[in-house]
Amino acid sequence: MVFLEHLYNLSIVFVIFNLVWGIIVTLPKAFITGFNSNNLLNHFLSALKFLILSNLTFSKCLKCIQENSMSIFELTFIYIIGGTVLFLYIIGKLNKKKSMLSFVSNMGLHGKFNINSNNSKNLKYENHIAGITIVFFTACIGFPIFGEIINNNPLNIWFYYTIEGLYQAPILKGIFGISGVFFMASIFQKGIATIKDLVLKLSGQKPKEMGKNPLEEVFKNVNGNPFSESKKSEKIDIDDDLYVDFEELDEKENP
Repeated sequence: MVFLEHLYNLSIVFVIFNLVWGIIVTLPKAFITGFNSNNLLNHFLSALKFLILSNLTFSKCLKCIQENSMSIFELTFIYIIGGTVLFLYIIGKLNKKKSMLSFVSNMGLHGKFNINSNNSKNLKYENHIAGITIVFFTACIGFPIFGEIINNNPLNIWFYYTIEGLYQAPILKGIFGISGVFFMASIFQKGIATIKDLVLKLSGQKPKEMGKNPLEEVFKNVNGNPFSESKKSEKIDIDDDLYVDFEELDEKENP
């Protein structure tokens, strides 16, 4: 029961953190930059976001351990749950970006959505950031002094208690509670899919490819519509029309 409660509490942390991050970072950045691409800023904010999430995950695991009398096995499993949730969340975010790029590429809409080869390169950078985040979380566990420093840093403390305060608000608690349940369900789904793909790879089989996208013909027909020629030069911002995620607005790249 403690493990399930811990997973639920982590889900609440992730849900509320993404809301807070969207309000204080993502939206101001969008208004200030006007959705213009800045690779250095984008990578910095991605790294900062994942590292703060890593800190919060470790802090939540640590608090769960401090509040409950646990054996070494139970203590270890608490950290495993935290690391797994963090890993699956990051993988989910990266896969979402890859899916969007693949979708736009298959539709032949590179020009319309300002997609170029730099997008794939930037995904590689984000893969490195994701790897560093997991290493960072592991270091907090393996080196207690380092973990204590991270747990007590002002930024981590501010986010931690801001999240706690929002969750304890009477009306918001129910909303965040429901969102946390959906987040847990998505984590279970991602976990099962990841394990399935891993088993297939270990057995030498290729993961099943998704079938042909039913929207492909629709997009082709739209592209071939003679009435759309007057808007041929119009560019559509992928952030505004296709992938608006309050957790994270995907970054456009310079051509």
